Amino acid sequence: MSEMIKAIARLSIIAAAIVFFIFVIGYGFFMGIYHYTSRPEYCRTCHYIEPYVVSWEKSPHKSLKCMVCHEPTGPMGKMHSKFRGLNYYLIDKTGNSSETFIEAPFINERRCFTCHIGDDKDYPYVIKITKNEKHLQYIENEQKCTDCHKEVGHEVNIGIEKLFE
Repeated sequence: MSEMIKAIARLSIIAAAIVFFIFVIGYGFFMGIYHYTSRPEYCRTCHYIEPYVVSWEKSPHKSLKCMVCHEPTGPMGKMHSKFRGLNYYLIDKTGNSSETFIEAPFINERRCFTCHIGDDKDYPYVIKITKNEKHLQYIENEQKCTDCHKEVGHEVNIGIEKLFE
């Protein structure tokens, strides 16, 4: 009986090692694809995103990568942004690109706060809002950053007039 328990324990360890190995390989593969597809150079390969990237290159936020603003925070944020990107790709390839113009602009305003209250140590010279009474009032009134700063990262609705021609 003890030989059988040892064999089961051995098989359990081998199975756990295989599952762990598959997870590590899968995670590494996902992160490689994630980083490759999160670069502005990659985003601009989509014909309707190119003008946004050109606009972003002239903006005060040109040092930030696309996903800094266009990705939710938290452990599922990366998956959310990649599935959203895949959805946009499929919408574009099926010829329904007007849906992409309407649904695409996801902005994570938590990132605005992280930088502009001074919590992001990678950007120490950013303009801080902590000494600004008006910004406090806007936050208390649950206004979005994009209500006033809609085009701070790049212009918006570029090319949408084509939908109305």
